[in-house]
Amino acid sequence: MLIKIFKYGKIVPTIMITQLVFVGHHKERVLESVRALRELPVSKIVLFVGEEDLPGEERARMTAEEIKNDLEAIYDVEIARINKKNVIKASEQLVDLIIRERRRGKDIVINASGSLRTLAIAGYIAACITRSKIFTSIPRYDKVGEEVGIEEIIEVPTLLVNFFGEEQMEILEAIEDGVDSLDELIERTNPGIKKGSEEFFKERSRLSHHITKLGRSGAVRKVRVGRNIRIELTPLGRLLVRGAGNET
Repeated sequence: MLIKIFKYGKIVPTIMITQLVFVGHHKERVLESVRALRELPVSKIVLFVGEEDLPGEERARMTAEEIKNDLEAIYDVEIARINKKNVIKASEQLVDLIIRERRRGKDIVINASGSLRTLAIAGYIAACITRSKIFTSIPRYDKVGEEVGIEEIIEVPTLLVNFFGEEQMEILEAIEDGVDSLDELIERTNPGIKKGSEEFFKERSRLSHHITKLGRSGAVRKVRVGRNIRIELTPLGRLLVRGAGNET
């Protein structure tokens, strides 16, 4: 979504931002971190709580409801659930939501100030894959060591994720939900090649070479099913394919 704001007497188009916020038990830390990012054109906030009934999760959900009540006069606020135990699964969920928001014309920032370590890691992975900005805060403590807010909020530098070239990413995308043989993969990548032809065997050799490399990198796995070798994406492979979808 584009809005127009005045800057130095000129109308400047600005993309509105959805801020993804992880919620734990520290309500004031989360609220202060949101306020610290108020200079960004944030129009929507998604508060994440755990989808599992872990110890302390009920309190986190209550905290999220309180934060929602405090913020919804200013922002469009949504509460979503995320896997707090599985980092890769949580990363997939975040990437899916980021893609959804970007298709709606929004940009994304991730606020990891109130999160568990697992969610902070998942947030960082998602930020790297989708090239989103991620922030965290440094807590402030009083003289007796009680947390009383945040000292400052900082942007965490992300790494440029480019594990594979275009050719290998196309193969990952073609595998999708899995193929029962290398021949089936050839049919997906090059449906016009006649089976048994010289071109077919060259393509088979090319794909076999790339599948071996992708397997060593942890993006695909091979599973024997009867006489065939089924090729599947690993959780990492699925995550990378989702990230590639973010660029379309």
